[in-house]
Amino acid sequence: MASLSLKLLAVGAAISIGAILGANTSNAAPLTPAPMAAEHGNAAAPLVQVDYRYYRPPYRPAVCTPRQAAYKASRMGIRNPRVVVNRNVVRVAGWKHGLRTIAVFARAPGCPFIR
Repeated sequence: MASLSLKLLAVGAAISIGAILGANTSNAAPLTPAPMAAEHGNAAAPLVQVDYRYYRPPYRPAVCTPRQAAYKASRMGIRNPRVVVNRNVVRVAGWKHGLRTIAVFARAPGCPFIR
């Protein structure tokens, strides 16, 4: 005699309930939507809703700006940030827990932390 697991019973019940509900709802729903007409003068024209909104990702500069580096350093707990920008890195110096601290960020998008 084969043993039935709880998982097998649950999957079978879910499939049968889905089939019952799917059969009932598919018969009740109309196959095609009813056309809508707008009266503009004497001629009737169908209404068509067109969505012209496009997704545009937020602007993100190609390099790490001094403002982004200072903001990231302040989130790291560095107070009174002073920023020095070089060709490849952005150094932010400030105070953390009463000690002088320096954070170095790369000049890449998102200001990755180096040291």
